Amino acid sequence: MNKKEALKIYKDQIKKMQAYYLAMATLGFDRLTIAPKDGSDFRNEMISVLDGEYYQVQTDPKFVEAVLYLAEQDLGKVMNRDVYLAKRSLEDVLKFSKEEMMEFSLEQMKGNDLWYEAKMKDDYSIFKDQLIKLIELSKKKLERRNPKKPSYDIFLDDFEEGMDQKKYDHFFSLIRKELLPLIKKINKKKGYIDDSFLYLYYPADKQALFMKDVMEYLGYSSSWGYLGVTEHPFTNGISRNDVRVTTNYDEHNIASAIFSVIHECGHAFYEHQVDPKYDDLIYIRYMSSGMHESQSRFFENYLARRKSFFKLLYPKLQEYFPENLENVSLDDFIRAINASQSSLIRTEADELTYPIHILIRYELEKDIFNGKADLNNLDKLWDNKYEKYLGIKAEKVFDGILQDIHWSDASFGYFPTYALGSAIGAQLIHQMEKDLNVDELLEKGKFNKITAYLKKNVQHYGALYNFEEIMKLATGEGFDPKYYIDYLKDKYTKLYDIK
Repeated sequence: MNKKEALKIYKDQIKKMQAYYLAMATLGFDRLTIAPKDGSDFRNEMISVLDGEYYQVQTDPKFVEAVLYLAEQDLGKVMNRDVYLAKRSLEDVLKFSKEEMMEFSLEQMKGNDLWYEAKMKDDYSIFKDQLIKLIELSKKKLERRNPKKPSYDIFLDDFEEGMDQKKYDHFFSLIRKELLPLIKKINKKKGYIDDSFLYLYYPADKQALFMKDVMEYLGYSSSWGYLGVTEHPFTNGISRNDVRVTTNYDEHNIASAIFSVIHECGHAFYEHQVDPKYDDLIYIRYMSSGMHESQSRFFENYLARRKSFFKLLYPKLQEYFPENLENVSLDDFIRAINASQSSLIRTEADELTYPIHILIRYELEKDIFNGKADLNNLDKLWDNKYEKYLGIKAEKVFDGILQDIHWSDASFGYFPTYALGSAIGAQLIHQMEKDLNVDELLEKGKFNKITAYLKKNVQHYGALYNFEEIMKLATGEGFDPKYYIDYLKDKYTKLYDIK
C-alpha cells in the first residue's frame, strides 16, 4: 500500500462513516423530540442495526490497514491529527464485536426510554435495574479496553483528552476549598435578592415567541439551525450546517428556557463555526467536550447574565409578559437572574453553586468505577451528597438522581467537563475583554462581533488541538482555574455585599 492508495481508502471510508452518522444522528434527534413513544422498540432495534453497519464500515480491514499505514506517515498537521484520532478510536472499537456494539447501543436507548418513564412517574425503581446494568456493561468494556489503567480515567480521557482523576481532583479541591465557604455565607442571606417574579405563570407559547427574539439576537439562523422541545435540553450537531438545539418550557420559571436556549446556542455556534475545510475529516466528531461546554457556558453566563445583554431583549420580554414584568426594572431583573441559593436542579443552578452540582456527580462516578459505591443505593448516595454539600435534599427522585439524562445512555465521565468548561469560559472572557468592548457590542446588538471573535480564536480549530493547546492559542497561557475562582468570588461578594 502506498500513500496515495491509503489516503483514497481512508477518505472514501470516512465519507461512508459520515453518511451513517448523518442517519443515526437524525434518528437520534427525532427519538428524543418528536418520535411517537409506541414506536420506540422497533426504532431502537433499527438504530442498533445501523450502529452495527457503522461498525462494519469503521472496522473494514482495508480501512484499518490504511489508518495504521498513514499513522506512520507525515501528512501535515491536519491529516496527522485526523488519522491519530481515527487510530485512537479504532484501538478501542476493535476490542469488541459487531454484536457487542449493537447490544450496548440497544441498552443505551432502552436506558433513555426507561429513564424518561421513571422521571415522568417520579419512580426510580423503573430505571434502577437498567442503570445498574449499564454500569456493569461499562465496567466490562473498560476491562477489555485497558485493564492496566484506572477505569474512570479512561472515561474522563474519552470526553476530555489528557484529563484524569488526578487533574480533576486538584480542580475540584479548589472548588470545595474556595467556593463552599462563600456559598454558606450567601445561603444565610436568603431573600436578599427578590427573584420571586421569575416564578410566576409564563405560558409556554409566549415563551416560545420570545425565544425567536433571543435566537435572532444571537444570530442563530434557521438556515443552519432548528429549535425543538424535549425533556432534557441538548444540541445535536448533525453537520456544520445542520445544528439542532432543544429546550424545555417550565411555565413557572421564565429563566429556565431562556438560559437553556442560550446555552445550547453556544454549543451550536461551536459546531457551525468549525473551518469548512474540515468537513470531510473525522475529527469534527472528536471536539473537546470541555471546550464545547466552555462555549455554551460562555453564552449562558459570561454574556447572557449581563445587563448589556438584555438592554435590547428585556423590553421585548416585558411586552410578552406585562402582567409579570411591567413594574420590574432591568436592574432588578438582572439581579434576579444572578441570584444565588442552593437548589436541587443542576441545569437551573446559579453560577456559584453550579460547580458543586458537578462535584457531586464527579464524586459519585469516581466511587462507582472505583468500586466504592453501593449500586443498589445510588439514589440515597445522591441525596446524601446534596445534603452534605448544599444542605438540601430532594423530596422527589424527579429532582434527584433522575434529573439528568447522561447516565441513561452510559455517558460516564462527561459531567466533569461542565465545570471544566465553566472555568475555561472565565479565562476566555478575561482575554476577550482585553480585546473587545463586550458590553458596548451587546448593548448595540452586535453579537456577531462576539461570535466572529470566538470563531477566530477558539471555534474554527475544531478538534485540531486539545483544550490546553487551544487555551494557549486563545489566551497566551495554559488553562488556569484561578480565573474561574476569582471571577465567582468577586462577582458574588459584590452582589451580596459580603466583606
